[in-house]
Amino acid sequence: MGVPTVFLVGEGRLALIPEYLNLGSVVVIAPDRDTLQRWQEEQTDPPSAQPQRALDGTVVDMDGRRIMWQGESLPLSELEFKVLGALLGAPGRAWSFRELRRVGWGDGAEIPVDPYTVKALVQRLRAKLTAADADIAIEAVRGFGFRALTRRDTCDVEGSPFLV
Repeated sequence: MGVPTVFLVGEGRLALIPEYLNLGSVVVIAPDRDTLQRWQEEQTDPPSAQPQRALDGTVVDMDGRRIMWQGESLPLSELEFKVLGALLGAPGRAWSFRELRRVGWGDGAEIPVDPYTVKALVQRLRAKLTAADADIAIEAVRGFGFRALTRRDTCDVEGSPFLV
């Protein structure tokens, strides 16, 4: 029994695959550059030497996979952690439903962008933030998505959940 030859074929040489297979070779098709880059990004976590402070009194600890409010860890699932971590990582930035779906669930082609799934997750996050009495609000951006704000940022906004 011989050792098979393995060929790595890029998208520019797909026409040669039948010839390689006829020779008894094993053919591995390399992904396109975008797919390869996305795969490499998914395989490596960005290094973080210390917890990152995102909003007043809130610490997003990427290494510990937790979000702390006033020294207490919020009870979050992995999915909730990913989405809330993204929102808190860029306070005030509006995140689209598609971006939040990608952050939480990944890029799987079999998962359609469903704003109601994202809305349900955000509703659970809001309940947990309220239960923890956190100074963070997740504000809806009508027809687009959500953004995270502090109580100080929302006190002057009419209709704010923090208005007393």
